[in-house]
Order: sequence, then C-alpha cells, then structure tokens
Amino acid sequence: MLSLLRCEYYQVRKSLPLKIIIVITVITSIIFGINFTDKDYISEIKTIDKMYTLYSGGSICSSMSDGAMALLFASLFAGWMIGGSFENRIIQESISYGKKRSTIYLAKMFVYSTVVISLCLIYWCITALPTGLKNGLGTADICGNLSRISYIIGMVAAGSMAYLSLFAICGIIAFFTQKTGATMGICFVGILFGGNLLASILSEDIIKIINYTPLGLYRHVLKLDVTWFDIYQTIGISLIYIILLWTFGYFKFQKTELK
Repeated sequence: MLSLLRCEYYQVRKSLPLKIIIVITVITSIIFGINFTDKDYISEIKTIDKMYTLYSGGSICSSMSDGAMALLFASLFAGWMIGGSFENRIIQESISYGKKRSTIYLAKMFVYSTVVISLCLIYWCITALPTGLKNGLGTADICGNLSRISYIIGMVAAGSMAYLSLFAICGIIAFFTQKTGATMGICFVGILFGGNLLASILSEDIIKIINYTPLGLYRHVLKLDVTWFDIYQTIGISLIYIILLWTFGYFKFQKTELK
C-alpha cells in the first residue's frame, strides 16, 4: 500500500499538467479576490445586502457555496488520474505484477481525493485572501459566527469533508467507465446540471432529504449562523458516505473485467 501511495504521489509531483493547473488556479483566485475589493463590486454588494462577502469568513463561505469549480476539479482529475490509468493500462499492469486490487483502489482514490480537495482549498482561501487582508474578520452582526476564526476553520473542515463525499462519486464513476473523457463528461454534467435540475423540479420536502446526501450536504455548514452541531454532524455524515461509497466502488472494482 505504501509503495503504491509513494508511486502515485511521485506521479503527481512530476505531473506538468497538474503544475500548470495549480498556477492557473492561484492566478485565477488572486484575480477573483482582487475583483472582490473593487469599488463597484462593493457598491453592488451593499445594495443586495451581502456585506459578509467583504470579510474573510464570509468570502470563503461564498466561494465554497459555488460548487462549480470544485466539481470541475473533481471531474478533470477523476478522468485524468483514474480513467487515464485504465486507458494507459497502468492499473492492468499493476494487477498483472501481483498488486492487490484493494491496494490499487485505495491508493488511487486517496491520492485523487487529496489532490482535488487541495486544489479546492487553494481556490477558496486565496480568493478570500484580498478581502480578508483588507477588511479582516468582520463583526458578528455582519458575518455571524464566521467572524470567529474557530468557526471558519470548522466550516472549512466540514465543508471539505462534505465535498469529499461528492468527489467519491466522481472517483467511482471513473472506475465504472474506465475512460477519461466519459468520466469527465458524466461527472460534471450529471452532478452539476443534474443537481440543479432536481432542485428546480422537486418539492421542498424532497430537497431537504437530498441536502443530507453528498449532493447537498455542504449546505449545512456554508452559512453565517453555522453551529458546532452543524459542523460535527456534517463531518460525521460525510465520513459515513465516504466509507459507504468507497466500499461500494471497491466491490464493483473487484468484479470488473479489465480490458
């Protein structure tokens, strides 16, 4: 297991596309963050009563609430790191050399999840950096509990765990399709637009249930009045989903006929 993890991380460290994506993410995040300090943007925010986005915790919360970038990262890397390994016959050759499917599966999912959530954290935190440096944490009447560092850390930790449960679905899809392009398309279109479609046609009672699934679990903590109960509950439920999804994907991989 450790040898496979070292091999996976070595490939990640040496990956030029990943380095390019990290640079693009950092530059894009800085540009977005600077735009959030623009006078016209501030005037607009005051008009629509979203002053909390001008402070550290509120800005991170706002960035994390937009799942499009996180799902884009998850779709790209599920296709590249997992689907691409099937297409390049890396997984097939590892099995033929005597590596257990369980260790291959766990190593792939663990490294994939680590890479994606790291990129998301870079995007979320750097985007909020300019406003945070300029305006600080804000006050409780504007930012609620997110005016306190402990709650910000808890929100980011719980939100990250919730997103990891969603990323697990993308990883499993990659093990199902064994294709780079198919994985990217199904993950991004299916989860992002499918989730928005469900939200527009389903009743509020059913949406409340969906919000306790990976599709909407992050919404429980990405709010100004987040409590420690919300944080612990979200982390706990997310861990359960991650374990269940990873286990389901593992058993499917065990029975998959490799081409």
